[in-house]
Amino acid sequence: MNDLMRNETPDDWGLKTLQNVILNIAFDFDAFCQEYDIPYCLMGGSALGAKRHGGFIPWDDDLDVFMTPDAYEKFRNCFNSYGHHDKYYLQELGATKGLITTAKIRLNNSYFEEEILKRWHIHQGVFIDIFILHNCPNQKLFRWWQYIWAKYVIVKGLANKEYHRHGALTYYLLKCMKVLPKRFLLHFGLKQVYAFRNWETNYYCNFLGKAKIKNGVYKHAHFSSTKRVSFETIELNVAIGLEDFLKERFGDYMKLPSVERIRYEQHASTWALGEEYQYTDKSDEKFLI
Repeated sequence: MNDLMRNETPDDWGLKTLQNVILNIAFDFDAFCQEYDIPYCLMGGSALGAKRHGGFIPWDDDLDVFMTPDAYEKFRNCFNSYGHHDKYYLQELGATKGLITTAKIRLNNSYFEEEILKRWHIHQGVFIDIFILHNCPNQKLFRWWQYIWAKYVIVKGLANKEYHRHGALTYYLLKCMKVLPKRFLLHFGLKQVYAFRNWETNYYCNFLGKAKIKNGVYKHAHFSSTKRVSFETIELNVAIGLEDFLKERFGDYMKLPSVERIRYEQHASTWALGEEYQYTDKSDEKFLI
């Protein structure tokens, strides 16, 4: 494992060693995408970290990228044919008839514990996330249709994972979703999210992520191309309209969040590297949403 973190990057949250592992995955991912001419860009907190911190946000324990459906499908095909399968595993969430909710590039022989997934028989290695940047219709009615089905898919997945959250409405909604078959309307819901793929629109969206409708819609122009920026000691891709994207997604993106918000957003409680993490039993993966 190469040391790719800057010496000056702080380690106040005790995450720097984990971040270095993730950065090694990102380095290989970026090289693969360059080799096969597959476009991607950093998203969410990773894009914010690139702009505000020159690398990881000090308390961040993951790395996220955007790909359009076309780019992701090219990546999937290239990875299946030419990927380093001894080292990495492509995990697709919600996979049904070629459609997915999100994907993860998992490092073999590693472990990253997420509370919501630790009881599942799946590959649970350290990862980077791939989110699909979907075409979003200009018309508000169609946009709400796409948004509602995206959130249905997310909530159904949370219910399947027996996710618990305070609040009466959320609690009873998850209970109702849990009663339904695990893949009930999943393919139909995903089809509605992908439905505008070939439409002429001015916007993209990330409704299958955490963003709400008010901050999950972004202008095509922001993503018309990418540029290389420093991320720790390597270079990765960001959207050409990075600052505009961050403003739409986060508002005042230079303002630091509260400690409570930081802890809410973090994923891992424990992680490890070692050959004992082989994940021969991945029998639950077909139910991942």
